[in-house]
Amino acid sequence: MHEIASDMRTWIEKLKGHISYMSDVITAVKGQTVALADNASINFSVTELFKRVDILMRHEIKNALAKLEIQNNVGNDNIIKGNINSLVQIINNIISNAIEAYNNNYTDKIIELSANIINNQLIISIKDYGPGIPEIAQKKLFKEMITTKGKNGTGLGMFMSYSNIKAHFNGELKYETEARKRNNILYYSTNKK
Repeated sequence: MHEIASDMRTWIEKLKGHISYMSDVITAVKGQTVALADNASINFSVTELFKRVDILMRHEIKNALAKLEIQNNVGNDNIIKGNINSLVQIINNIISNAIEAYNNNYTDKIIELSANIINNQLIISIKDYGPGIPEIAQKKLFKEMITTKGKNGTGLGMFMSYSNIKAHFNGELKYETEARKRNNILYYSTNKK
């Protein structure tokens, strides 16, 4: 009986971490669902933003055998005004694109998500080391719906991300690309406080 009780205590401790994670996922998903019906503009920190991204992307990152490295260099004093769930969705879309771009030709699938203040602007950067954005797509990126995924893509994700950043955050999406070198998609916010 003592061995069984000891095993049960061990399993209870292991379950606590998983239950906490499940609670975070439920909270984040609930927030995303509410966002579909509510476009309320609120103040939120980069820390809260990155926490939600991490929670919602964890499963996809793990399944892709990728690694998401998060670095918040701005702390909690810098506030973004807007719909946090909309920005989470934009960042998640870009991270998903990076995961898909890596495909099976890469063993080290690293995606870097960071926040910095440069020239008094908040810059959220998503970087990968994949094949880069094809030249044909670069000419149309953000201007129209374009996909490099063939039948598996609609081209709607980046087009909508760009439109949302411009309209709801008074920001900008830009990219830098080169095969197997750092590929950036940057969010420039003029909403720094």
